[in-house]
Amino acid sequence: MMRAPTSEGFLFAVQIALWLTAGCTAPTATRTSTGQVGGAALTAVYSRASRDYVRAQNPDGSFVPETYVFRNGGNYGGPRVDVTMDKLSFEEVTRVITGPLASRDYVPSEDPSATDLLIVVYWGVTIVPNDLMPYANRESVKLGEQAVAPTGASEGKGTGAAVEAQRQLSLQEQAASFSQMEAAADARTDAQSANILGYTDEIYRTSPNDPYMNTLKAEVEQDRYYVVLLAYDYKAARKFGVHKLLWETRFSVPELGNDFEKAFPMMASIAGKYFGQDSHGLIHHSLGEGRVEVGETKSLGTLPEK
Repeated sequence: MMRAPTSEGFLFAVQIALWLTAGCTAPTATRTSTGQVGGAALTAVYSRASRDYVRAQNPDGSFVPETYVFRNGGNYGGPRVDVTMDKLSFEEVTRVITGPLASRDYVPSEDPSATDLLIVVYWGVTIVPNDLMPYANRESVKLGEQAVAPTGASEGKGTGAAVEAQRQLSLQEQAASFSQMEAAADARTDAQSANILGYTDEIYRTSPNDPYMNTLKAEVEQDRYYVVLLAYDYKAARKFGVHKLLWETRFSVPELGNDFEKAFPMMASIAGKYFGQDSHGLIHHSLGEGRVEVGETKSLGTLPEK
């Protein structure tokens, strides 16, 4: 299976290591876009713009429209078949995104040779540690169970009891060793998901002792529908062969309890508020805040997948 896209420059190794040793459990609270505590089924949005990306403005303060073409980054699927997502074509996905882009004065190009932006679109479901290595089937768990399981050895003092004690100690040591290896594998999986979803910066800046870290960990370790938009300087790519990332927006929602086809338009509407700009961290919005307006698409600007 293909792996979902990541962007360069994120520093997550140290914070992930701290995260794993912090003893995180289920979330106690979720920060919303207003900084208040509440909400469970929220859309998470992370958006970042290059320092070199400055949009021109009209005298009235509105943005000068920029043109774009889409490129199919691909549907990266997930750990299971999901008919609510897998049946959507690239054209259907981009048709939903076109409206929120228009609200930020991004318009489809009628002339790809003079286009400002190349917007690559990816979508899928994250893969979490329990998908790759179910906790109930882990070697550390099996060894731990064997360590406390009766073997029929004689109880009390004597050779049998000594042998049983040594057996239990050996199994406990093996279980601890496997647990460490499994935790390292979990960290790599979590780091990949955090990067895909746009959680990395938030994790890095959050203290492992902050209860908010519990929320971040719980969200990264749940299967989440995600969409990623990477907007490149298309003129620079055509003229100089330079692939310069101007802005990116990553948005996601829990897979559990959601239908991607129904949730996606609301997710895109919420995320569209941040297209082309910094969100200044991870933002949570209720799906109910989305306003869906999917109009007729007029675009010649979709590049074939290579």
